Amino acid sequence: MFDVVRFRQRTRVERESAWLAERGKGVGGSDMSTILGVNKYQTPYSLWLEKTGRAVHEDISGRWPVIKGNVLEGELRRWFRRRHPAMSLTDGTGMSLISKAHPCMRASLDGVLWDEDRGFGVLECKTASAYRASDWHDVDGSLKAPDYYMAQVTHYLAVTGWSYGCFVADIGESEPVEVWFERDEDDIRAVVDAAEAFWGFVQRDEPPELTGVDVDALYPQDDGDIETTDSAEFDGLVDEYKHISDKQSKLKKRKDAVSNLLKPMIGEHSGLRSARYQVTYKTTHYKESFRPARDTRVIRTSEIKEK
Repeated sequence: MFDVVRFRQRTRVERESAWLAERGKGVGGSDMSTILGVNKYQTPYSLWLEKTGRAVHEDISGRWPVIKGNVLEGELRRWFRRRHPAMSLTDGTGMSLISKAHPCMRASLDGVLWDEDRGFGVLECKTASAYRASDWHDVDGSLKAPDYYMAQVTHYLAVTGWSYGCFVADIGESEPVEVWFERDEDDIRAVVDAAEAFWGFVQRDEPPELTGVDVDALYPQDDGDIETTDSAEFDGLVDEYKHISDKQSKLKKRKDAVSNLLKPMIGEHSGLRSARYQVTYKTTHYKESFRPARDTRVIRTSEIKEK
């Protein structure tokens, strides 16, 4: 499924330099959230600038969250080994896996799992900062992996062909947490298609579609002039933008009004069920993270099939 490039340089600085050079030759797992548009800190265009040599990849190795993550990575692997003595776990750092079917796709794993029944799997170590710890819980408070990290490990499963993996993460709780994940062929295909499409832009030296953030970065200062255009596309987009904006405002007001009518109907109960619908108004407990621990009631609807 893949070739292996090992980094055997003598010093850590040399190994990191070699890894960065290899990273620039294709799409890595940490690039996938950007390519799929679920990374709020980078756009496909800014990543394209890096991959085509028009911009330098920002060195964040000196930032405390990165230092902390690097230090804890080994401890998280040891913690996982103690919890799963029947499984084999090998340190995956120091090498890059290159997909044979899609050579633009590369994977740098934190760990390689081996289970007698399931075969090889991916281990990904994460350390969440306080303000992102809430990303690891859904609205009910249950553990889940954030979408931007799921994009990364789905990329890894696509490169390796493996069927499962596990996050072991320090998210500020008394112990690290585990979040297991399974291969999903629809997600694999979406990731492969996205990687190939993005790398096509790099190879053709053609920029991907700009976002508003990209335009703000390219033109941080307006020139004070208002241009004139006869573009029908421009008028059509403005019509659509205005229509959506007006509709959103009206819908938000109506949604709040309907919610306020439903809540007293439910009252002290956790929900109300009819022949068609169930509406819950349960208390959700949020653990302390970057905000104090708190209880809040959230109204949610789920349709019940009619008998």
